[in-house]
Amino acid sequence: MGAAIAYGYKYTKPTQREHVSSGPSSGKVTSEKVANVKDQVVRLRFKNEQIYGHLYSPKHSTQKKLPVAIVSHGLGGNYQELAGYARQLARHGYLAYAFDFPGGSSGGESSGVSQTEMSIYTEARDLLGVINALTQRQDAQTGKVLLVGGSQGAVVSALLASQHPEKIRALALMYPAFSITHDAQRKYRSMKSVPATTNVFGFTVGRSYYRGLLKTNITKSATQFTGPVLLVHGGNDDIVPIKFAREAAQNFKNAQFHELPTAGHGFEGVDQKKAYRLLDKFTEKLN
Repeated sequence: MGAAIAYGYKYTKPTQREHVSSGPSSGKVTSEKVANVKDQVVRLRFKNEQIYGHLYSPKHSTQKKLPVAIVSHGLGGNYQELAGYARQLARHGYLAYAFDFPGGSSGGESSGVSQTEMSIYTEARDLLGVINALTQRQDAQTGKVLLVGGSQGAVVSALLASQHPEKIRALALMYPAFSITHDAQRKYRSMKSVPATTNVFGFTVGRSYYRGLLKTNITKSATQFTGPVLLVHGGNDDIVPIKFAREAAQNFKNAQFHELPTAGHGFEGVDQKKAYRLLDKFTEKLN
């Protein structure tokens, strides 16, 4: 798996105007100049959280207020993991924000929830805070937002949309980790058997991570959103078998499912380009 870990990617410290190349196998940092896209660091503060992220927007837009998209990374990842999707959305007129989850990003620059306190539920709470903060900007359209997530970030996005559908316009879920509760319940029968810390493919989590996972079926509880959903999964995903993504797609009332037969957990090369094109077509229908 190279740089990949379960439900996300290992963190690579970014240098200025650089990003992690898409895909789980390389983990390399490569530079990219994106024409017509403005990239700025934006820090958000609410309650005890301080969120670090990059805000991507079109350089030459004639609109004073832009639709908002928020991009969420997987476990142990960082804002760079899906920054390519944020830049792609900015090219098409979105104000797109990719950020580090507090406690869920190895070496990330956000703070608040500790790594051993983090869970998909704390991340959903942080995502809600990000939505509320961004939609108050003068250059942002009020109303519903587009959520884009990868791996665990996709599950968190779907969970938040199911809890607060009034805030969400649509979901785009890339290689979503809908096996997360199945994996947790297969590993531990009850909270009594969960140790203080657990190494999840190179990323340390605490008991809080499993508390909610042992009580629910995320494929049901995080698929209650009735708006438009794009779900893209790899046929060669050996971290999250595609059957979990298919089941989730069937549970959503308004989902389109696309399999990338040669892709694993994370997309690169031709598969990444296909995912971008699918996202483009999806968002065109939202406008």
